[in-house]
Amino acid sequence: MNGEESSFFAEIERKKWRGIRIMYLVLFLNSTGFSILLPSMWPYLQHLDPTVNYSFLGVAAAAYSVGQLVASPLAGKWSTVRGKVTLPLQMVMFIGVLGNLIYALACLLKHISPQLALWCVVVGRVLSGAGAGCIAIARSYHGTVTTLDERTGVVSKGSMAQSVGFILGPGLSLMTSLLHSGFSIGHMEFSQYTIPAYLSVFMIVTNMVIVAIWFDEDVGPADLVVNSMVEQSEIATLRVKWTGVVICNLMAFISMLSFTVLETLNTPIIQAELGLSQSQAVKWSSIFLTATSVFSFLTFALATPLGRRFGERKMMGVAYTLSALAYVFFYPFGPGYIPKTEWTPLSNVNVTYTNQTEVAGCGWQNNWCYTQKQLNIYQFIGANAVLLFSYPLAVVLLLSRISKILALILRVRLWVF
Repeated sequence: MNGEESSFFAEIERKKWRGIRIMYLVLFLNSTGFSILLPSMWPYLQHLDPTVNYSFLGVAAAAYSVGQLVASPLAGKWSTVRGKVTLPLQMVMFIGVLGNLIYALACLLKHISPQLALWCVVVGRVLSGAGAGCIAIARSYHGTVTTLDERTGVVSKGSMAQSVGFILGPGLSLMTSLLHSGFSIGHMEFSQYTIPAYLSVFMIVTNMVIVAIWFDEDVGPADLVVNSMVEQSEIATLRVKWTGVVICNLMAFISMLSFTVLETLNTPIIQAELGLSQSQAVKWSSIFLTATSVFSFLTFALATPLGRRFGERKMMGVAYTLSALAYVFFYPFGPGYIPKTEWTPLSNVNVTYTNQTEVAGCGWQNNWCYTQKQLNIYQFIGANAVLLFSYPLAVVLLLSRISKILALILRVRLWVF
């Protein structure tokens, strides 16, 4: 290989790794924007309509997943048809910006119709979930441009980038919780409930600018050849690997369901079980999620070496078994019962157009609040610790396996055509 060819391939590698690192940033900022909203979402719904129940919280939480479910395969298909990811990536992120703005501006409607304000939040969550289609694009990009030897490390680092975002998000939510009701411009609120959404908008726009300026996905024939070499033995096993794709997707569904339930219900559980007000629940939930996310981040770092030492399949079995046990540990055994519901004055109120109160403890409209035993705080921490050890362990190993399968199939198609 002469000097000119060597320089050409070096430039290809440089662009490839710059693109990989930009996708790390996409994953990091997306997870930060996602996790910053979770501690305050339930109190925000109560702020919009004090009569809201836990069932509607489930609707608002599920709306995000519905948007992501629809947008991810469409964005993936679009990027496959185009052969490039920049435009689909920018479009789904723009949709995410709209979703977070709608979520934050729902407060404008609470004086007109609290129910309408709640459904505005749901619409915002759907669009925000659609914006999370960038995760699928980023991961598929990592799987496409890397070799088999590189892929496990790249996927692991991408998962760690998300983990850092999950750590930073609740920490930022903790800072915004100190604002309490913040300030208002007319009926437009900038409070502990809406500022997280505006910060999420800022993060997504930052992503869009970075992708527009520095992401270069121009692919020459040479790097297609470099990254598309597949041994004949690998081609011979492709027929049976589609079963693995289906199994891995089912396991991914279980993992994300487990994690989303934990993150969504953390604040209402703390508020109900400890008898906290909305502001207190946001603050302590943010502290707790930040602390446990640090623990989760350490597990992300251990997942790859554990998979290599004991085998990915065995460690995935351990991870999913621990996840199931964690939810058993969440069952409340007492002692005592959930604290009674109270109404407490809202502290540091700067919003002048209404006299506000905060809901404290378990919602008065839920009959089970008066008969349910209290969840011991140490039991709650232990169950979370087990779950936040098992979740990242399962995710890293699962993403590693499925990216190897899908990228192998993709590279064979590129090589053939």
